[in-house]
Amino acid sequence: MLTPRQSALVAAIVSQYIRTADPVSSKEIEKSGFFGLRSASIRGEMNELETLGYLNQFHTSGGRVPTDIAYRYYVDNFIEPEKLKPNPVDRKKISRAIKDAGNDPQQLNKNVAKTLSDLCENLVITNIDQRDDFFKCGLSGMFELPDFREFDRAFRLTSFFDRFENIFDQLEKHLFTMMDDRFENLNIIIGDENQIRDVKDETMMFAKYRLPEKFTGSLTLIGPTRMDYQRNIGLIKYTTDELNKMAVKN
Repeated sequence: MLTPRQSALVAAIVSQYIRTADPVSSKEIEKSGFFGLRSASIRGEMNELETLGYLNQFHTSGGRVPTDIAYRYYVDNFIEPEKLKPNPVDRKKISRAIKDAGNDPQQLNKNVAKTLSDLCENLVITNIDQRDDFFKCGLSGMFELPDFREFDRAFRLTSFFDRFENIFDQLEKHLFTMMDDRFENLNIIIGDENQIRDVKDETMMFAKYRLPEKFTGSLTLIGPTRMDYQRNIGLIKYTTDELNKMAVKN
């Protein structure tokens, strides 16, 4: 059980690391005016959080980075479902992509995958369940992120991307065991929570939605654990809500 101060420190470190991709030091936290504490006191709290498994320190003189446990804690405690609505520009792009596709389920999935991958800079895979009709987008953009500078990690992700269609059924069953009611059937699996070895360093988000002609679609977003959870969750929620509304009308 974290103290209120430790809880706030986890959120501060996760938020900053998401923005910068650089290890976070106690001096940086001190500059933000965190609880009025000096660097030494903050460093003591960081040491305790490292012992508890929330932080890692790769070099003794360097800052800390969040662990999968910290990201899970952040998502469970600091993402507010009522504040997930995307900004007007993003909403307009999503709405336009859906409108341009008309009532064609396949074109809807193609447009959604392309638009969301562009907005999130993450990998997005959509599927029409009854057809096993997959559309994948965003892999090349992922490799421009600092998280994928290591060859082995990039290779594992490429391997997963190439065989996604063959393991989708297995993956789908796993995703449904991790249902998160707070986000209305949007599943979020972070790092080591994943049973698929090739993406144990990544976060996966999974959602289902209705399509015209009584089809069911699914959307899988894959990105680094250092992703913008608030924004990505909001984008997926808005997209699937709009698709569900459209399906009802048709």
